[in-house]
Amino acid sequence: MNLKFVFKGVVSSALVVCLIAGTSIIPAFAESTESSSKDYAAKSGSSSGTEFQATYPLKKSNGAKVNFWIKNTGNVSVRITINGDQKRTLAPGKSGHISAPVGSLSSEYKFKAVPTPNGGDISIDYRIAQRD
Repeated sequence: MNLKFVFKGVVSSALVVCLIAGTSIIPAFAESTESSSKDYAAKSGSSSGTEFQATYPLKKSNGAKVNFWIKNTGNVSVRITINGDQKRTLAPGKSGHISAPVGSLSSEYKFKAVPTPNGGDISIDYRIAQRD
């Protein structure tokens, strides 16, 4: 058997395998790069009880600001905060939001909603979104 012929066959087969694998991998990388530039953190839902608290790691590359919106669906006033700052109180039936800048380094952001001024149970619809 001719070694040159066998070598060409092995090289050709390896080249075909690499081309097939490369064409399937490249679109996956291109897709993830494209979506990450448009991606932002977004969480929403409803909560009831003595308080609402959520913590998310955020990074500035997903947006320079983070918004915390609620609709107070309960019968007590609710105070909302981001990392203990940007306080706002919303009466029953009212909705509103607060915003905070997102730092350059990835860090944890704590979103909190509590009954005020005398405690009780809250009921809220909420949305947390990070954007430019």
